[in-house]
Amino acid sequence: MNETSREELVSYMKQYGVDYTTGNVTPTLCALFGIEPPDVCGGFTVPQVVDQAYHLFGDDGKCQKALVFCPDAVGDVHMQRHPEIVGRIKKATDFMFKGTTVMASVTPVCFATIFSGASPEVHGIKEYMKPVLSIQTLFDVMALAGKNVAIVSVNGCSIDMIFRKRKVDYYSLRTDEAVHQLSLKLIEEDYYDLIISYQTDYDHYSHLYGPWSDEAIGQLELSAKYTESLVAATDKYWSKYNRAFLVTPDHGNHEISPENTKGSHGMNIADDMVVNHFYRLRPAQ
Repeated sequence: MNETSREELVSYMKQYGVDYTTGNVTPTLCALFGIEPPDVCGGFTVPQVVDQAYHLFGDDGKCQKALVFCPDAVGDVHMQRHPEIVGRIKKATDFMFKGTTVMASVTPVCFATIFSGASPEVHGIKEYMKPVLSIQTLFDVMALAGKNVAIVSVNGCSIDMIFRKRKVDYYSLRTDEAVHQLSLKLIEEDYYDLIISYQTDYDHYSHLYGPWSDEAIGQLELSAKYTESLVAATDKYWSKYNRAFLVTPDHGNHEISPENTKGSHGMNIADDMVVNHFYRLRPAQ
């Protein structure tokens, strides 16, 4: 465990009175697969998820497949304002954990923490920039363990850029729908042990029209639809494997002002910082 990362992650948890941090994704996935987390990791394994895995997979059974769906900018504020939409994600999964992301609450900073378990002070991205990370990440330790990993995302997004130079396969596409359809195809082809599937357009339309605009809410509905579709595909094509399904937004967002209702994020406020992560486990059949 990296003490600097742990201290920084815990500070945000204390600030917002939650017992989960987005830095928990990587160590929890590593525990499910039975591999050591990155050396920079300060997050902790989520006990409810690990206990459920022990119950479902057995003493010697480990997770064999995982898909992580990453809808950009979907925070706890969205569950509060549109429970009929985000509740569909909750219904499709087993666990929902309210937690905090990190500062600055912008995409590259947040996903660097999600997929390394490291805090910004350790992984080095503290503002909106997209350098290739030099630290050890989830993708490095998965590759060292002999796992096949695919990152499926839109061209030039943070996930597409900051995790380059790893022994994983990168699929860079032009649209969210293309990302989704290829993710479904990769599940069916049954080659990858871990698939990251990204969705950008809620964040995009929020910046253009506002987080509660019809255009943005249409994309939020797609987040729920994509979740349901991906879950169905993993159940159909990965039924013979112990498997995990995660939904891991990076941050939330807010309206700039009563006069300017376009969306923004990056501040240390609850609408930007507090998010919900979702986990689903299923045993091989």
